[in-house]
Amino acid sequence: MAIRLVAALAFLGTVAAAPFPGCVGGTLVGCPGTPNCTVHTITQNTDHFNWAEPLNSKKHATFKQRYFVYDAFWSQPKTGPKGPVFFYFGNEDNVELYVNHTGLMWESAQEFGALLVFAEHRYYGESLPFPDGTKGCMNWLTSEQAMADFAYLIDSIRSNMGAEQSPFIGFGGSYGGMIAAWFRVHYPNAIDGVIAASAPIWSFTDLSPPYDYNAFDAGVTFDASYAGGATDACKNNIKRAWPLILEAAADPNQRASLQDDFMTCDPVGEDDGQAIVDWASGPWGYMAMGNYPFSSSYLMHGKSLLPPWPMRLACSVMNDARSNDELFVALRRAVSIYYNSTRDVPCYNITGNGQRSGPEHRRRMGSPIGAPLTDEQLDSENSCQGNWGYQWCTEMVQPFTSGTDNDMFYCPPDVNCSNWDITSQAEGCQSQWGVTPRPEWANVMLGGKRIKGASNIVFSNGMQDPWHGGGILQNISDTVVAITIPDGAHHIDLMFTDPADAEFGDIAAAREFERAFMRQWVAEAEERYALEGESTARSSQNIDVQEI
Repeated sequence: MAIRLVAALAFLGTVAAAPFPGCVGGTLVGCPGTPNCTVHTITQNTDHFNWAEPLNSKKHATFKQRYFVYDAFWSQPKTGPKGPVFFYFGNEDNVELYVNHTGLMWESAQEFGALLVFAEHRYYGESLPFPDGTKGCMNWLTSEQAMADFAYLIDSIRSNMGAEQSPFIGFGGSYGGMIAAWFRVHYPNAIDGVIAASAPIWSFTDLSPPYDYNAFDAGVTFDASYAGGATDACKNNIKRAWPLILEAAADPNQRASLQDDFMTCDPVGEDDGQAIVDWASGPWGYMAMGNYPFSSSYLMHGKSLLPPWPMRLACSVMNDARSNDELFVALRRAVSIYYNSTRDVPCYNITGNGQRSGPEHRRRMGSPIGAPLTDEQLDSENSCQGNWGYQWCTEMVQPFTSGTDNDMFYCPPDVNCSNWDITSQAEGCQSQWGVTPRPEWANVMLGGKRIKGASNIVFSNGMQDPWHGGGILQNISDTVVAITIPDGAHHIDLMFTDPADAEFGDIAAAREFERAFMRQWVAEAEERYALEGESTARSSQNIDVQEI
């Protein structure tokens, strides 16, 4: 069964004091981060699994992987093992984002006497194996290659920083949480336990029982409903808006009004209805993932803030819309919470070139969440930087459906929106990246649901997070456990403590529950290393050296 964390603090005892009392977690005011760290690199093989040089060129054989280190709390006694190492498995972004937001590591480091290491994922940030313009450069962007990078880095830290007998505890959220869990399964010798937060490792095809392909959009819709803390009028009005937008764009007499309602920079043309629908569909997934009880810059990559409970705020303007114009203005105001989080956008560049953010684009291109893609990201012929669209189109093939009766998104009249059309999405992947998805790979190579033999993994999922539908919500064993956080969104438990947390005991309880397992893993590792040391000492005393 899963552990629901509502009043678990009474069971777990006193919450460990945070060493940064001035830190406001959502805004990061007063919180530690990259300025407190030292930056390092390690030379990694571009291809860990073949001996031939990538692209038949020696200059591409290796690259520099970046990682950040904070050692102020690291216990380094003159005799005996050093303290544990907390290791963050980097995601599909520059690693600074996770250095600055992974408060669980920072706030736990003092108690544990831990060294903090934040490792960047290959192809992201500054850990780039190839310069842009190198043809064929994306072939080595895989989770397997990334995990091998992390394994080599951990081995290097053990050898070069005197951490041979230090327990290593892993952390990761979202894709980083998936990597953390898979890493524990594939490299149990390297890591002693992992916290895998909001890690939808069961969001793939060919699983038994099967994954609900509509789970993500149904989860977004939950956040826009009464059950999720908003109102049912919100989700109903959003669903009602889509065909009305298309009708208005098709009518020459309504286009000027449509331009005013959505504040488009250019006039609305007869072919722009779908672009507006895609644009207005795009932010809801991100606002649902970032549906925290406090202002947060995480989903905005540190550039601006989403307000507290952004889904509920967006829905508050959708409730009373009656006429078409009222509905369109309300929808624009709702998504402007995301699109205009900086509050300085005079108009929206929606029309003319079409948008690549909503469900219709996702049907064509396989982008799982629908974040707007820049022209630079879409320039696949020249870009050698990491892109989740590429990873989706190769091995991270998370199937989804959108526009069903269970979600608030648009379904074209001639499309069966309950059907996952992998054929058309594979065509999009070929067109965009020149690759064909392998939907079965996550199940065959990465383990699927066959992880009962694993150990020392905590899976956490916020029930406000639409990715929880692909997460592990039930205990697998005594050592692979699942916790759910009713008031939590996307890996909220990994973030810094925020004053708003005080109203929600389940968030604080989740963090302390995870610390309890961390303490257990550290104690077990220290005991194991001590026994190994005694065994080695006894063996050395019993060696009978003979002359040859």
